[in-house]
Amino acid sequence: MKASKRSYLDYTVIFVVLAIFLYGIFLLTGKSFIWEGDGLAQHYPILEKFYTWLHQGSLTGWSWDLGLGADKLTTFSYYVLGDPFSYLIGLFPKHSIELGYNLLILLRLYVSGLAFMLFARQRSFKPSSRLLGTLTYTFTGYSLYVSIRHPFFLLPMILFPLLAYGIDHVYRQKSWLPLAFFTGLALISNFYFAYILAIGSFVYAVLRYFKLRETTHFKVWPLIGRLVGAGATGFLLSGTLLLPSLLGVTSSTRATSSFANGYLLYPFNYYLRLPNMLVTTGNPMRFWVNLGLAGLTFLSLVFVLRHFKRYLWLNISLLLLVVGSLVPAIAAVMNGMTTPSQRWLLLGCLAFSIAVMTFMDELKNLTRNDFSVMIVSTLGLLAIVWAANGFIYSNHPHDFVMYGLLLLTLGAILSSHFFQWSQSRTIWTLLGLLSLNIIANGYGYFSPNSGGASAQLVPQGIATKYQKNYYDGAEKYTNKQKGFHRSATSKFYYYANEAKTNMGINLGTHDIMTYFSIENGSVGDFSQSMDNAQFKMNKPINQADSRTTMNNLLGVKYVFARTNQLGMQAFPYGYTPAKRKNGQAVTYQDQLVHDLGNNYPTTVLKSKNALPLAYLQTQQLSQRQFNQLSGPDREQALTTGAVVDGGAKRVKTKTYHSRTRQISYQALADDRSVLDSLSKVVDYRKSGNKTEAELEMKPFQPSLRKNNRDRSVNIDNDVQRVTKLTEQNARTFKRTQQVNAHGLKEMTSDNQNDPITYNLKVNDPLRTRNTELYLEIDGIKAENFSVDDKYNGDRNNSIFKNNAYTGISRINKLRSAIWQQSDGAYTATATTPENINTFSQLGRSNLSDYQNKQRVVLNLGYSHKDRRNIQLAFKGVKSLKFKSVKLVAVPFGKQYDQRMQNLRKQGLQGLSVKQNSVTGTSQSAQTSVLTTSIPYSKGWHLTVDGKQQATKKVNVGFVGAQLPAGKHRIRLTYQTPGLKAGELATLLGVLVIIATGVASVWRRRR
Repeated sequence: MKASKRSYLDYTVIFVVLAIFLYGIFLLTGKSFIWEGDGLAQHYPILEKFYTWLHQGSLTGWSWDLGLGADKLTTFSYYVLGDPFSYLIGLFPKHSIELGYNLLILLRLYVSGLAFMLFARQRSFKPSSRLLGTLTYTFTGYSLYVSIRHPFFLLPMILFPLLAYGIDHVYRQKSWLPLAFFTGLALISNFYFAYILAIGSFVYAVLRYFKLRETTHFKVWPLIGRLVGAGATGFLLSGTLLLPSLLGVTSSTRATSSFANGYLLYPFNYYLRLPNMLVTTGNPMRFWVNLGLAGLTFLSLVFVLRHFKRYLWLNISLLLLVVGSLVPAIAAVMNGMTTPSQRWLLLGCLAFSIAVMTFMDELKNLTRNDFSVMIVSTLGLLAIVWAANGFIYSNHPHDFVMYGLLLLTLGAILSSHFFQWSQSRTIWTLLGLLSLNIIANGYGYFSPNSGGASAQLVPQGIATKYQKNYYDGAEKYTNKQKGFHRSATSKFYYYANEAKTNMGINLGTHDIMTYFSIENGSVGDFSQSMDNAQFKMNKPINQADSRTTMNNLLGVKYVFARTNQLGMQAFPYGYTPAKRKNGQAVTYQDQLVHDLGNNYPTTVLKSKNALPLAYLQTQQLSQRQFNQLSGPDREQALTTGAVVDGGAKRVKTKTYHSRTRQISYQALADDRSVLDSLSKVVDYRKSGNKTEAELEMKPFQPSLRKNNRDRSVNIDNDVQRVTKLTEQNARTFKRTQQVNAHGLKEMTSDNQNDPITYNLKVNDPLRTRNTELYLEIDGIKAENFSVDDKYNGDRNNSIFKNNAYTGISRINKLRSAIWQQSDGAYTATATTPENINTFSQLGRSNLSDYQNKQRVVLNLGYSHKDRRNIQLAFKGVKSLKFKSVKLVAVPFGKQYDQRMQNLRKQGLQGLSVKQNSVTGTSQSAQTSVLTTSIPYSKGWHLTVDGKQQATKKVNVGFVGAQLPAGKHRIRLTYQTPGLKAGELATLLGVLVIIATGVASVWRRRR
């Protein structure tokens, strides 16, 4: 017992020292632990919202603050509800939530080490070996990385050794209750990691069984029964959170993601990067490979692999990890049959640390052959990294520190043997080198002088300030307005075409934008049916692409915009500056937020056409006709009638007549950036290697020599090469004009790999007046740059610039082209005088939102003026080909206003919107369809005049129902699907535990 307490004390002291050195860098850099990406957009605002719910005592049910409205448990179970550490945030004052966020990260990291020590105590390793094994487990590259990216990703680092402890407990003929308890804890903590941990635990149990079978006799079926019983009891215990979460996941936007993103093998450059990821940190991560092993861990793995048969089952686990890291399909299976993310490699940390403890126990028994293999393996790793880099060491300087520490660790082990060091001296030396290795590993992520992660962290206190001042205080105005209403931010409110923040969830604005890992699949279906260009799996609505009718259908009454956008940028039709009682526009002065603010005051735009949350439609649309319409027509059709799943009896079916106008145009390629003649090349060189298009964009002082130091501007000495390239560009330009003679079919690049810009010249600009203009693109196919394309493009670029393209330049370009192979990501931008819009195709290496886009509808904005030209540009791929590209205009005016006002009058009277209920009174002279913008869920239940009535899905993604003629009291109430069944399961699990305990006590007394 004393030795055990001493081990925990030693670990605690060392952890505190290492944490000070590791995370103390943030005091020097003035940074918090909050990542500017998901940390600021998801984790921090979610923790603040959770803090509010915690103090209100309301963690389940429906919340209108989560975008269009969402289930609390389903949405937040992925982040905080199942994380025991998150509940500690309730102990902090509200103004110290950011401090709590940081401290809870360190607490999770510390507890991961405690969990491993508990697991290691069941093994026969020496105390010093367990200590070093615990440190290598606690401070892995994975845990350091996720601590500042996704803090709750540290939970599986705590849970996996606990599960392994529970399995070992059963194998030692002891109680299965710890395994049941830890299984339940894993299942409620996060269903995603619970899935990974379940597979990892199964593999551990099988391998551990075969290992122990060599020395212990087991009765197989009773053993399996205890393991399965523990797992089943854990499942029951977790039911309250697990069952609703599983139901939410299966009906979420992620349920349709493609398996392994279509990869059979990873890109070749992934395999080239792997060797350098073993013992280094701070390099750009590919597919979530975060290893960052300490030098001691690497040498330990070499040792156990050398003695393959002696440590057979441990080595089999290592081989499984190696194979899994090479095959996308295995990663996709481990990732819930979705993307080929290597997050599951966190399971390997347990095996790695077992290898460390094994190696440390055998340190005094090493042979010359062991030392030879370690030396060869270390030098071999360096040689492989050198070869993978293209036979050069172009690594970040920090990498050499890590390789130096690996060599120092190897040297210390050699010295301890050949100079007969005492055991104490050896342990202290290796502990010192390991600590130094851990600190250096952390600095690879945290230090601005090493990795890039530090630059992406938010300065201390800024997250709190940003959350408070996100709208510059303009929410004070909207929150005072009567009735239920929603809001949105204008495009580029924070200079991003697609903002990805959840700041609105804490400010009471009912912002339609959300950014969660689990989003309601029905909302995603609606967004996609409208051809919303901003749709992503974890951002299904975003800003609704600033489309007028979509905003009105969703009840967006207010839009927050920068004041300098007024008169410069197109806004949805009917959204005009809100006025105060004195007639002045509603404006709030800019609240400065370092590095995150938009530097302009905020104004509030208001629309009279936003529909109420619930209203009646007296007509319906046939599903068949609706499916045949385009996105812009579909949203217009929904203003004339509702689409009802299964149809609505005795409700008139309306035939929708399109109100859109197809606008004819000519597609013209812009030749100003294409070097297709010798005269252009001369001008290009005279202008400092700038094309005519580039000179128009950026003032430039001509210089004959500044950027042409190798040779003169004269092209006589290389006229043959230049002529060949200009003729090639001329042919490309001519071909693209011919292909696009009857509408845009292709956008391509020149032989410098520079994309050609295209202009759509409108034939009849008057037809675009008082309309919202859309660019409908169908049948998109992208051609990626090959290695050969990149190499030749750089060569051609050097020729045009009259620069020498030396042998070493060619080799370096070839290396770069191989290491930076395209994954299919690209962007395309459409620009009009009053608007700019972009759509992005994420690459296959994107592990959160990848979807292959073959159809896109871009909103070019509403204007009462005519549009004469739309400029199109793209980047990221060699060419884009289209089946069709159409310009479609949707007119807006008095007819549209009248249609929307009629729908508003059909809203429920006395509408009351509360947390889990919506009530009101309907009145109609004929059978009608109750139509809402409440995201559809089986948790919504309807009573009409106090009698239960089934709900139906209307308008693709929302709650609705058929209502008889007359006046009726409508009440919609919500209860989380699966919650009651989950609570019963938990109760049953508790009863099983109690019964087992009683039976155990009774047996002991007998």
